[in-house]
Amino acid sequence: MDRHPKNLPDLCLDFDGVIHRYSAGWQEGEIYDDPVPGFCEWAEEARLYFTLVVYSSRSSTDLGIHNMRLWMRRHGINDGWFVFTDKKPPAFLTIDDRAIQFNGNWRSLQFAPSVLRSFRPWMARVPA
Repeated sequence: MDRHPKNLPDLCLDFDGVIHRYSAGWQEGEIYDDPVPGFCEWAEEARLYFTLVVYSSRSSTDLGIHNMRLWMRRHGINDGWFVFTDKKPPAFLTIDDRAIQFNGNWRSLQFAPSVLRSFRPWMARVPA
């Protein structure tokens, strides 16, 4: 993985559900949706504070990384702002639509298997 020239801390971003809206879930690898609203403006500012690292299940192949880059270009996102990696980086922070921050207490209700099983990412929740 190439390092950002400013040696900024890594901010790890998932692709599907964080950058790519991913409203219909996995569709045979197709990247079919628009960016999540507000992402482009956010990334433009965030790149001044962090090295933006994309780590996705798509990153496991060169073709997956290539397709994410092409999708970004088609949507006017400067793919040069991002480092793509096939390994989970030792990031300062990770943004993922399918993650829960560990609070140090496995007895916490939020980690009960029955509660975890009912988890839904933001795009799958019924609007209030």
